[in-house]
Amino acid sequence: MTRSHDELREALGAHALGQLDDPALQREVEDHLLTCAECRAELDEIAPLAAALRQVDADQVRPVGIAPPAELDDRIRRALPRRVSTVRRLAPAAGGVLAGAAAAAFVTVLVVQDDRPVGPTVIAVPEVESVRGVTATAGLVDHTWGLEVKLEATGLPAGETFEMWVVGNDGTAYDAGEFIGVKDKKIVCDMSSSVLFKDAERFKVVDAQGTEVIAADLPS
Repeated sequence: MTRSHDELREALGAHALGQLDDPALQREVEDHLLTCAECRAELDEIAPLAAALRQVDADQVRPVGIAPPAELDDRIRRALPRRVSTVRRLAPAAGGVLAGAAAAAFVTVLVVQDDRPVGPTVIAVPEVESVRGVTATAGLVDHTWGLEVKLEATGLPAGETFEMWVVGNDGTAYDAGEFIGVKDKKIVCDMSSSVLFKDAERFKVVDAQGTEVIAADLPS
């Protein structure tokens, strides 16, 4: 059975990592790359990432070391929208008669709160500093569980690993995750930390040597 273009495209990541266990699928991917310029271009983009991932020693990857706050479950439940139903009974009109008998008529009005999800409010960071050759912008989302940093950056070296930290008002640094640079591409990352927005002072992105490449003070 010949696989579709989309099925072969989804196999490019495993192909780049050398993890396609199915010999028949491996041959199909290789044959497909000979005729599909789109997939060849995508493979060129992910090849640096695959090379970087192959060098990662899983035993040396440090844990994030952040446990969720004990009250997180209650805070999430309180933040969920509530569905509200209201029933109103209207008294019958004076002297109303139905089939010769007094009828106690009522009208039921059902009011349902619209609880469709609403997108989060993004707070713009007015000034984001970066090293030469790198440009970046950022926005913040104030969640009940912590601060989310929406980062967009270009010019970061391909295949290199970068870490984001959010620094609290007391100087404590909170891990917000890591990402890998991609050649000639804008990187869009949603990074999350456990520190609340009201307790955060700034964020920074550092390279593997610990050098700051992107940083910004947070608006109050």
